[in-house]
Amino acid sequence: MHLIPESWSHLHMLVSVFPSVGFLLVFGLYIAGLKTGNEGLKQTCFAAFAILAVLAIPTYFSGTGSAADLAQDMRISHENVATHLTWSYAALLALIATGVIAGLQLMQARTTGKLTQQSLNLVLGLAAVTLLLMIIVGEMGWEINHPELRTVVAKAANAASASDIPDNTNTPQAWSHVHMILNHFPTVGFTISLGFYLTALFMNNDVMKRASLVLFTIAAILGIPTYVTGAAAMWALSTIPSISKYPAGMDPLINAHRDMALASLFGLGATGIAAWIEVWRYRYLGRFSKTSLNVVLVLAIVTLGVMAETGHRGGQINHPEIRTEAPPTDVAGYVSPAIESLINNVIWFVPWQTVHFFGYSLVFGTVTAVFLRIFGFWKSVPFSAVHRILPLGVFGVTMNIFTGMLMLMADTFRYVNETTFIPKMILLPIGAIAVLYFSLSDSLWRVKAGEDAPASAKWVAALVLFAWIGVIMGGRLLPYV
Repeated sequence: MHLIPESWSHLHMLVSVFPSVGFLLVFGLYIAGLKTGNEGLKQTCFAAFAILAVLAIPTYFSGTGSAADLAQDMRISHENVATHLTWSYAALLALIATGVIAGLQLMQARTTGKLTQQSLNLVLGLAAVTLLLMIIVGEMGWEINHPELRTVVAKAANAASASDIPDNTNTPQAWSHVHMILNHFPTVGFTISLGFYLTALFMNNDVMKRASLVLFTIAAILGIPTYVTGAAAMWALSTIPSISKYPAGMDPLINAHRDMALASLFGLGATGIAAWIEVWRYRYLGRFSKTSLNVVLVLAIVTLGVMAETGHRGGQINHPEIRTEAPPTDVAGYVSPAIESLINNVIWFVPWQTVHFFGYSLVFGTVTAVFLRIFGFWKSVPFSAVHRILPLGVFGVTMNIFTGMLMLMADTFRYVNETTFIPKMILLPIGAIAVLYFSLSDSLWRVKAGEDAPASAKWVAALVLFAWIGVIMGGRLLPYV
């Protein structure tokens, strides 16, 4: 079993991401609980803080055990390890303090039935400090065994256009850095979301169900830049001999990871779409469908299993210390390179590109309709009428994501090194996540015919319109800049 650690380093890699990424997600849910005033959500967050504090124990022991093992490795900077350990102790103490206080206040609330405002504020402050410390610790930890983050690759003497072989030294290592940050959110985020979801189903708490479904949707959206940055990192890592001795696109370890990453992307998409549809339907029915909730549960469990394998294969690329068997050497038999070769054929590329453009049309049409109503151009209709067309936009986004990923696979190197690709990929998740506001806002839902939308809705609508204009422009300019 890949999830059973066989060394301190392997255990540390598995458990250390949960206190940091998990804490961020629980912190976000806690803010939602404070805003909605839902007692069940607030108490569940207190329980989650306490559970995350328990994880400080294996994190501490695996971290010190890893440090002892790495002391024998001459590739590792012992100064970086010592600095990381010092900051880690501070972060773990803050994590334990937050968890202990949250646990004690939760037990006290068992008798009173409600958390006190003082305890809510205290945990909020401690959680914010803990989160800041863990961000610092995480960055220090990554730099220990990731030399590519500190590598500046010199430009090749000849330009890429002067050779049939792409000059992959043009691909910045920043892609690798961003991929390391992002890839923990779909995996750890999905684990935390599934835990909250199971709790919500057990407690039959609609607010928690809704929050969990939203988290599934956000994790699916974040899967897009995670996959894209991974594809770019493949080109960047091929310039580091200590990591890959194969040309870009031919490393068996990387291709094994890419195949599972593609499966994870499809699983994330299926779960996120099913979760959002149920959030959208809830507005009209005022209740959740048991069948739909079970479908989301099954999809989430399957997707989590696929992502666990994806993460394990990704960790093997730059962590030889966790490998328990010889790395594969056969460069053939992988799905991703086969798809690349297939999509590179014009017969296949043009149809996918056509579908891609139709998807953009659906997205922009839906966003424009929502924007016009919120800014008062269609005041004769209530917002609930505009809300009915949101599935068209989601369908358009779905078309864009999967056709876009296939086209990206056809010519990854060119796309990730184009000037307009980076702003396109930054604005896409911003625009997609911001759209969730239109599905969740109670004040916006209550806007009747002839009434003005709240000012907050106008700000969000402007952000969404700007983001999708940027995404479309970034995509159309790719061949020209």
